[in-house]
Amino acid sequence: MAVSIKTKTVPRLATTSLVIALLWSQACIAAEKMYPLISYKCDADADIIEITNSLLKNGQGANFKYSDEDGTYSPWDMVEIAQKSDATRIIRTNKITRVCNLSSGDYTIEIEPQVFNKDLNGRCGASISGAVTILHDGIELLERTAFEDYCHGNAPIITRITVFGKTIEYKIKRIAKYKFY
Repeated sequence: MAVSIKTKTVPRLATTSLVIALLWSQACIAAEKMYPLISYKCDADADIIEITNSLLKNGQGANFKYSDEDGTYSPWDMVEIAQKSDATRIIRTNKITRVCNLSSGDYTIEIEPQVFNKDLNGRCGASISGAVTILHDGIELLERTAFEDYCHGNAPIITRITVFGKTIEYKIKRIAKYKFY
């Protein structure tokens, strides 16, 4: 009789250990820090502008060198943060402005942070995204458009905006939020 109890107990213990291990690994993956990456490329030869929104994961982000020369930006580098007595807050945001000359004229691209909560300790405070405005010869072609509208939910996220100089049109690529993160 003692043998049958051990036989029944061992599978339960193994199953419990497996469930705990799976939950722990999922928690570690969810807790992994992700770094937003906005890329800008003006390709006059191809007559396009490409702006991308992605995440650096799996340890890539901590040592990534964002560079104006390479057209790679972090929204966190576009905010000023101050420690107040009651909270850590974003006190100012900055824009990056780039001009690209394509066959149909000059395009001004403004890249700025999309701040979900200025209180970094508040709901969504540790999250940030980006937003883009596109002007063609000084006239707004694409009004300020956030890559991500809100830090919760499953609204689609913009991963790429391509501007075509020949037609003065743009194309926006969106994916489901669960595929982005």
